Amino acid sequence: MFRDALIIFRKELKNIFKDARTVFAVLILPMLIMPVIFLVMNTVSSSQAKTYEKTVYKLKIVNLPDGRFLSFLDQMISFEIDENLSEESVRNQENSIMVEFPADAAERVRGGEKIDARLFYNSTSRGSSYGAQIVQNALLSYSSLLLSEKLLEHGLTLEDLNLVSVEKRDVAPEESRGTELLATLIPYFLLIYIFAGSMNIGLDTTAGEKERGSMPVLLVNQVSRSSIAAGKILYVMTIAILNSIFTFIGLIIAFRVGGPAFGAGELNFSSLSATTLFGLFITLVTMSGLAAALIVLLGSLARNMKEGSGYVMPIYIIAIVLGVATMQMESPDNLLLYFIPLVNSIFVMKDIITANFVMTRFVLMLLSNLAYISLFIYFLTKVFNSEKIMDSSGS
Repeated sequence: MFRDALIIFRKELKNIFKDARTVFAVLILPMLIMPVIFLVMNTVSSSQAKTYEKTVYKLKIVNLPDGRFLSFLDQMISFEIDENLSEESVRNQENSIMVEFPADAAERVRGGEKIDARLFYNSTSRGSSYGAQIVQNALLSYSSLLLSEKLLEHGLTLEDLNLVSVEKRDVAPEESRGTELLATLIPYFLLIYIFAGSMNIGLDTTAGEKERGSMPVLLVNQVSRSSIAAGKILYVMTIAILNSIFTFIGLIIAFRVGGPAFGAGELNFSSLSATTLFGLFITLVTMSGLAAALIVLLGSLARNMKEGSGYVMPIYIIAIVLGVATMQMESPDNLLLYFIPLVNSIFVMKDIITANFVMTRFVLMLLSNLAYISLFIYFLTKVFNSEKIMDSSGS
């Protein structure tokens, strides 16, 4: 049986590698798309930041207490005073900001009293929002200066007000530090691309062959139906694994190339050791086998590609929802959750990436996924042995 399954597997694999466009879509594109997306977003973000830094903002200051505030502001931002600004013009003009102090602000500052400042900006304008943040920082610096002067009259400094000094110490293992973003994104993207990479392939080798009329030819060969089913699952599973591996490589490149815009400068790539990669690969294999068996089963039940897409798409949507829902979740201690397909693989991958590997969870995930795969193969064999289902002429 296994030898016959390998024959089917090699036949299917040979067909896909004959088509350069399919090879590009399945293997090359997943490795390129993430670096390109991250690089473009990083480039745009950096370009916008530089643009905001070089922008000359229009600024109106009502009832300026003293010139020291302008000195702070001049060190942080380029601006020109426009006395004609109003709330309405700030709303309608780009890069316009207005600061309003109380009418008696100068007297209150000299008397050491508190003053309230109102900052007008347009939150729908990125430039205005950026400038407002800088102006707010200048106001905080000015406030600290006034407070220092007031404390100095009593022989105190700002440091004297900090009665509690806090020193944070990260007691997590060194190999676990800086892995949070990796543990958030890698399982999600692997899950999504396992389904994205295997959906069309899985439907084409089942419902597609029915639609083209080539399935009956395959079924009349002197090969057991279970061997055909196993060969097709192995074929779709291999494509899903390759797609996910190249996606993983692309994601790591993306963090290296365009990661700083996403806080990836603090990532601990050394956590991806050979042991970690091996654990991820084993998890990936079982998750790919599960997805492949399910997609081939649903594709075999469909009479054509359109019907097959209708069967598979809800499963793909569920996978996306599960991926998003578990992105910010830590791996739970409840072992029952490791019997849930897909969810168990996501949590185990998080454990592996963050160096919090728990053998019990890994074994439960492995055994439950193998059980689900076996169940799908059993039903798939039943489907392949049903002439009514496999004969597309019954549509």
